[in-house]
Amino acid sequence: MKLSTYLTFNGSCEEAFNFYASVFEGEVISLNRYEGSPMPIAEGMEQKIMHSEVVFENNSIMGCDDLEATQMPANSALMLGFMEVFVMDRIFMNLAKGGTITMELQDTFWGARFGTITDKFGIRWMFSCDLN
Repeated sequence: MKLSTYLTFNGSCEEAFNFYASVFEGEVISLNRYEGSPMPIAEGMEQKIMHSEVVFENNSIMGCDDLEATQMPANSALMLGFMEVFVMDRIFMNLAKGGTITMELQDTFWGARFGTITDKFGIRWMFSCDLN
């Protein structure tokens, strides 16, 4: 079994996935538009993204545009675990560009360096690196 992340955007999927590919030094391997789909398409959605996927290291994130999309629920976040603090620090700062740092990266009582952000697309991210 494999669990995958699927994000829904209110028209900014292409921009978000290009941003994530840049931040994570990955590649957008799928960027399919609604145009040309056999399913009915709402007016204005033709050039929006029906399905996209970005891959980096052994990870992937998938997503689409949905003009009825709402903000990510407050009880959800994407958790990134790192082996090296310097890599985590770099990705944290790059992903935070245009977004909000909700908890600065800091050493914690449970033995990890940890921080959180909400990126410029409204996606919540948690960062952790074991210090032991």
